[in-house]
Amino acid sequence: MLEYVVNKFGKDKGKEVYDRIEKVLKEISITPEMYRASGKRKNLRKCFLSKQTSIYYRIDKDHIEVASFRTNRKNPKKFKV
Repeated sequence: MLEYVVNKFGKDKGKEVYDRIEKVLKEISITPEMYRASGKRKNLRKCFLSKQTSIYYRIDKDHIEVASFRTNRKNPKKFKV
């Protein structure tokens, strides 16, 4: 994802996206249940990173697992997580 952003929009935008991802992942690590649970996938949560992108993650006993970064523009029923 970051490679695409850097290639399409430049290093400054890539750094901005990277910093946003780091901030959100830190927030999730502190309060993992802060984002809503998925109604369709057991133990999966959805965090809106931006208007264009969401992060799907799972809470495990001793860690957080990022399942995927997904675009918000496509039909989510077509995604397999």
